[in-house]
Amino acid sequence: MNTPLHAALLLTLCTGTATAQTLTDANSIPSVGHTETRTYYNSPNASGWALTGTGNTWDATAVTTFGLTATVAYRAPGDSPFAGLYPTTTLCAERYQNMNTEWRHYLVDAAHAEMIGISAENFTGGRTYCTYPFSIGSTFTDDWTLNGNNYSDTYTYVASGEVVAPWGTIPDVVMFETSGGFSYYLYLANNLLDPIGDYTPGFGINLWQVELGMGIADAPVLQGGLWPNPTSDELTLSLPLQHGFTYTLLDASGRAVRSGTSTSDRAVLDVRSCTPGVYHVVTTDMRGRRATGKLVVK
Repeated sequence: MNTPLHAALLLTLCTGTATAQTLTDANSIPSVGHTETRTYYNSPNASGWALTGTGNTWDATAVTTFGLTATVAYRAPGDSPFAGLYPTTTLCAERYQNMNTEWRHYLVDAAHAEMIGISAENFTGGRTYCTYPFSIGSTFTDDWTLNGNNYSDTYTYVASGEVVAPWGTIPDVVMFETSGGFSYYLYLANNLLDPIGDYTPGFGINLWQVELGMGIADAPVLQGGLWPNPTSDELTLSLPLQHGFTYTLLDASGRAVRSGTSTSDRAVLDVRSCTPGVYHVVTTDMRGRRATGKLVVK
């Protein structure tokens, strides 16, 4: 049985030392085109983690690899072979693990995010993952029914900071407390749909090393476009109804060759010095939602 915080966004884990972040909110959901690979680590014993406040540094250097990996790709609703079972789906996650593929179906809007089914398993009432806005001290209750059985749990956003792992420091981590304070679950601040681990005081740590997939899956720019395409001069990015966004132009090897921030719904990039070829444009809106488009420079 999966819980919303059971080890199953757009972030490559840092390999150096970072300063603990002060995060008081977390409300970002990965968008179509986000892909990642996860490697599982754990430690059977752990103690001493701070369970409240911001700017924490949590020590997970004792975890060791368990030989388990998973890949996740966020897809459009219609990509799922189970799309007909969940007509209200707005986002899918195709997850491959242990030689099995499962499809997670989400309903995400401006107020909340919930999982409504895994492959052919329907969660009556949905599995609520978070509500917006969500800040330190916020609490929500998750009620759902699976196969006629009723379940309920309450989650509270209690802390934020960084996790020090064997492979480096993981910045921008948020912590949720489950009912009764028995377990605490960890998320990257920009992916509240898929946790990176959990901590149980006096028992242990489960932790996923998260790395972006090689390359970026094509996805349409959020309700907008890019033109002209192909181009050899300037590229215009347009995200109607947005009040600012960041953008990055990546070459075929994944190297960033242009990046910047727009304070409106439009940005113009000068690509005259770019080598002819195929590029990916990555945009991230003010809520951390990400979309990509393909550009040909001639």
